[in-house]
Amino acid sequence: MTAGTAPAETTEAKRKMKDDAERAKERPKADNGQDAACRAALTAIGARFETAPAINDGKACGIDSPVLLEGLPGGITVDPAATIRCETALQLARWMEGSVKPALKAAMPGETVTALSQASAYVCRNRNGAEEGRISEHAFGNAVDIAGFTLESGKTVTIRPADREPTLEGAFQRAITEAACLYFTTVLDPGSDAAHQNHLHLDVKARRGGYRYCW
Repeated sequence: MTAGTAPAETTEAKRKMKDDAERAKERPKADNGQDAACRAALTAIGARFETAPAINDGKACGIDSPVLLEGLPGGITVDPAATIRCETALQLARWMEGSVKPALKAAMPGETVTALSQASAYVCRNRNGAEEGRISEHAFGNAVDIAGFTLESGKTVTIRPADREPTLEGAFQRAITEAACLYFTTVLDPGSDAAHQNHLHLDVKARRGGYRYCW
């Protein structure tokens, strides 16, 4: 080894430390006042949740003040219960009340949602599970992936590529996807890329100027 040249392991460790430090800057910081207001709003809208322990998975991943979201307004079960930030839970409840329920009433009169199937909530990983690259909003509790819904009749509505589907169920999915951008700052559907072919990715990532990325 040439004098003054760091071993490859040391160089890699330093790079990883630098990457972790940059990622940690993206992690939302807890604000007790905002968090209390969010939980009050979540209770008022009729969601069922519990306070969960703080999560710290290394320097980047984690949630300072998470909630375990078990149900949405109207007795809708979240299956499985989702560990996320309160703001994510609140926007999910608002989307359900303001968009999903009205769209379902128009598309399938007489039906109601009894359960929401979530495919991913908090998890410490990079975007799309990649080995390298940007950290996922799931790693901050900012995101939730929606796989589908169970209806009162027992029917299941699964998220799938439906851009050209000439059915009321396809129209329902397109309507709730478009409306999700009113509540979430990122919306990725099965038409966005190969990693989202069977779910909606919804997150509350803060961006300058209130910019939203809806695909």
